[in-house]
Amino acid sequence: MAAGTGEEKSESPESSASASSGGGSKLVLILTGINVVVTAAMVAILFLSFQRDNKQPKIEDIAAHSGGNSAGGEKAGKEGEKGGEPGRKKASEFGKMVTLEQFTVNLATPGSMNPKFVRVNISLEVPTDDAETEVNLKMPQVRNVVIDLFNSKRPADLATAEGRDYLKDEIRTAINTFLVTGKVKGVFFTNFALSS
Repeated sequence: MAAGTGEEKSESPESSASASSGGGSKLVLILTGINVVVTAAMVAILFLSFQRDNKQPKIEDIAAHSGGNSAGGEKAGKEGEKGGEPGRKKASEFGKMVTLEQFTVNLATPGSMNPKFVRVNISLEVPTDDAETEVNLKMPQVRNVVIDLFNSKRPADLATAEGRDYLKDEIRTAINTFLVTGKVKGVFFTNFALSS
């Protein structure tokens, strides 16, 4: 019996080692399964984003529609010759953009409030090169008008999109009062930060 007991004891550690390696192999199997699922999900996400990116127009597509040198562009050019070049009319509707230096301007605040300011970048759309030249020559007047208009606004006036749109109209109207060769067609805030 002693021999039998000795054999049982010697087999006992082997059987416990095989049991623990069986648990380890289950863990490896589970981790491998999770890895496969995560990898498949990542591949699916990449595939869907690639498909979405392919649906967005590219520069070549735009050039093809506006009369570029590609085969589609030649077709668009031929259609333009027949129909009075509608693509060129649309291009001529765009004006020149004049980018103003950044403004940091104090806003109107009642005496009890902390001073507030706005930091804004502005671009003006003008119809012709002559109008662009005139705006650049009259830049001190342009900047003065913009500063004066911002100084007259309270922070609450600029907190809404409607308030900012109204200010853009005011800027356009004020600048157009002293321009001779062309009028500002649009005012755009390319960056806008209101202090809190």
